[in-house]
Amino acid sequence: MLLVSRHAHTIMRYLYIILGLISLGLGLLGIVTPGLPTTPFILLTGVLFAKGSPFLHQKLLDNKITGKYIRRVNDGFSVKGLIFSISFMWCMICFTAFYVFDYGTMRFVMIGLGVIGTISQIIVLRKRKKRAAVVALSIDNIGEQEEKVNVS
Repeated sequence: MLLVSRHAHTIMRYLYIILGLISLGLGLLGIVTPGLPTTPFILLTGVLFAKGSPFLHQKLLDNKITGKYIRRVNDGFSVKGLIFSISFMWCMICFTAFYVFDYGTMRFVMIGLGVIGTISQIIVLRKRKKRAAVVALSIDNIGEQEEKVNVS
């Protein structure tokens, strides 16, 4: 039973790595290809590499191209950056919906995707407030913490 579990774990690690490499390829292709998103594929690559290979995940974070996408999402956008990002997205959506598609349901699909993209950007990319540092308690200072609580 243990052998099957190890074998399945190894297969899953390789699957995560392969899917991560495919996602990374699509993300890098999205840098130079209009209409193909970059950031979602790079973020997906980060998740897949984190599950499959901590070494590849760290290489992804340290890379000057892919690391900036991940750090940007982790840190959040300023209000100015968020407004610019949403405005640029809507320019491209309007161009596609009204110039590329002459009529039909694709206009409504593009506008619907724009609304979904706007909501997603507001939720995911807004600037996060810094949280207070969490104090790690060890066995030695738990007693000290209890004494401080009892004294005050």
